[in-house]
Amino acid sequence: MANGSLDHWLRSLTGDMEILTWAKRFNIAVGSARGLAFLHHGFIPHIIHRDIKASNILLDEDFIPKVADFGLARLISACETHVSTDLAGTFGYIPPEYGQSWRATTKGDVYSFGVILLELVTGKEPTGLEFKDVEGGNLVGWVCYKIKKGQAVDVLDPTVVDGDSKPVMLQTLKVAASCVSENPANRPTMLHVLKLLKGIKHEYL
Repeated sequence: MANGSLDHWLRSLTGDMEILTWAKRFNIAVGSARGLAFLHHGFIPHIIHRDIKASNILLDEDFIPKVADFGLARLISACETHVSTDLAGTFGYIPPEYGQSWRATTKGDVYSFGVILLELVTGKEPTGLEFKDVEGGNLVGWVCYKIKKGQAVDVLDPTVVDGDSKPVMLQTLKVAASCVSENPANRPTMLHVLKLLKGIKHEYL
């Protein structure tokens, strides 16, 4: 793809590369949600990606995202709720329940997508030494801690937040927080995530 992968733009800026604006980040979020919702709900059997991460979101010349790399994907029939599988995915994006049950579900993909939303909102990587003192030791744990402390605004990426983007980023953060809920049953479906993001776009953009 012409503009490579999302992770490259979030943390590997080189040469003439510019900081990814919030408007572009939000459009990438909506486009990626649409693609993942199609995998979950547009096919029978449904498709569980199992390795949703920033490096698997490819961007074309107009920064329109494409969900890529289906090497770990699994099919699930309409009457099934999960597939049994070996633990797979990328550290920082793997939902907590996978380490306990080894059952891949669409809600696992939702968790991983929530991590991507957090990356877009905060500009931070899913894991790192800066999170070593928070529960979970990762971006999810840090953001959840800040939200509980009433400091949600402090997690917004200072390189893109301004008076116009701040309310949109905070609303997107709420969607992300629901996606990374520890209990899979409390996470929205990707169709609902897409609906929420479209609602934010309609209200603010």
